[in-house]
Parts: sequence; C-alpha cells; structure tokens
Amino acid sequence: MKYNILLAGDGGQGIQTIGDILAKAMIQKGNNVSLIPNYGLEQRGGVSLVFIKVSDEEIVYPKFSRADILLVLSQQAEERTQSYRGKNTEIITKEEYENEMKEKNIGIKNQNVFFLKVLTEKMESLSLLSEDAVFQFLQEKLGNKPGWEENETIFSSK
Repeated sequence: MKYNILLAGDGGQGIQTIGDILAKAMIQKGNNVSLIPNYGLEQRGGVSLVFIKVSDEEIVYPKFSRADILLVLSQQAEERTQSYRGKNTEIITKEEYENEMKEKNIGIKNQNVFFLKVLTEKMESLSLLSEDAVFQFLQEKLGNKPGWEENETIFSSK
C-alpha cells in the first residue's frame, strides 16, 4: 500500500497544521510516512503545500509527481497543483463542501478543522489512521488556544 497525498491552500489556511496532524496519526498507526512542507511566500498570500507519502514499506524517495488524494482550498492552489493530478487522483475541493459548511455555520477560521475531519474520514476508510489519534493530535495542537470548543464541535460533528 502506498498513497501520495497533497494538501494545498493559501498561507494561513492551516494546511501545514492539517498535514502535521495527519502525518502523526498515520505514524501512530504504524505506517511509514514522509512529510514535505512547502510554504514559500505563503505569509504574503502565496500557496502553501504539504506533500505526504504514506506506505507500509520503507519510503526511499519522498517526492512524487502524481497525488492519489489532493485537497485544494483556494483558486491559487488549484492553479499550482494542476501538474500533480492524474486520471485517478481524488480531488477534494472547498467548493464541493460549500453548502455543508454554510448549513453548519462554519466560518473561514474553522475550515481547516472541517477539512481535517473530511480527510480523517477518508484516511480512516483506507486504514491509514484512526480518528481518535487525529483528535488527540488536534487537541494537543489547538486545545489551549482560543476557539478550541468550536473546533472540537466541528471535528466531532462532521
């Protein structure tokens, strides 16, 4: 088993946080994981990327040219990730979840937790991680920050 996962959004959207939490949860499940952050000029509104490779075998070379799963949270990220798409790439976009986020009253500051939950469900269905582990790492990362209760509710209610 091997999956190439690419997370992409604008700087400040929490892409690096999502990648860090997912990678830790996949390692805890016993997988080999490589995580390559790419956040160039995101502090000035640039694209933030996280390349994650997960495998049950040793990872010799962490880079990849095609993603199996691609999360895209902005128009800039959409443009930047075109070359990583293959005919079998599963693409998860902000637009496909717009109605659900409106119904659940999820604001821009909590979208990263919402999409962490979306990815968690997908990865758990592939036996790559456990939701409990993701929640544990999310709580460690954000539990002492303002707005934790809102994030906890969003992650728990998806």
